[in-house]
Amino acid sequence: MFPQATILDPLFWMGLGALQLFLFWNARYWAKSLRLKMNGWKWSAVIGWWFSFLLTIAGAFTLLGENEGNAGWYFLGVVGTGLVIIGFSLAAFLIWLRDRQVQ
Repeated sequence: MFPQATILDPLFWMGLGALQLFLFWNARYWAKSLRLKMNGWKWSAVIGWWFSFLLTIAGAFTLLGENEGNAGWYFLGVVGTGLVIIGFSLAAFLIWLRDRQVQ
C-alpha cells in the first residue's frame, strides 16, 4: 500500500482497526440517539451490511494488489455502488420503522 515504507502499512491497518472498534463500540449510542428500537434482526441486518461492505473493499484492493486493476475497480464500482444503495435503503427502512412505531 505504501511502497518502500516499513512502518506506514502496519500503522494504517492498526488505525483502520481502531476506527472499526470505535464504530462498533458506539453503534448502540448512535441507534439510541436516533431513537431506533434495535433488536436482533435489525442488528443482524446492519452488521451483515457492514461486513459485506468491508469484504467488498478488501476484495477490490486485493485485486488491485494482484495487478488485476480493471477487475478491482469494476468490482469496487459495481458491488460497492450496490452496497451503498442497499445501505441507504436499510437506513431509510430503519427510520421508517421508527416513525411507524411512534404513531
